[in-house]
Amino acid sequence: MAFTLFAVAMGVLMQIFSRGVNGAALASQYARATMYAESKLASVGLEETLKEGITSGRFDDDYAWQVSIKPYVDTAPKDQMSIDFEKQFYSQLYEVESRITFKSDDQRERIVALSTLQFGLRQQ
Repeated sequence: MAFTLFAVAMGVLMQIFSRGVNGAALASQYARATMYAESKLASVGLEETLKEGITSGRFDDDYAWQVSIKPYVDTAPKDQMSIDFEKQFYSQLYEVESRITFKSDDQRERIVALSTLQFGLRQQ
């Protein structure tokens, strides 16, 4: 009887330990994907031109990236006295999104998406 209880307890402990290891591996993959997403955001406007569109590629066999750039649209209501700055200047505010996709150990597709706003020249 004691051996049976010991075997069941060890099975439960091994399952708990296995889940902890899998969780740590997934957290590591998310951390790496976040680092890649931050890297792509930082390169927009410096290494790559800031122009409207979508670009994509791969870091390696496990991680794919996609960067989308679109003009930012202010959804705040404007009254009659407000100034339309977008028409007065040659600059434009762009919304930049970096999306990293990868497959976890359980073969589920995971996504990390970060976004920011950047100033750039208005495209005619």
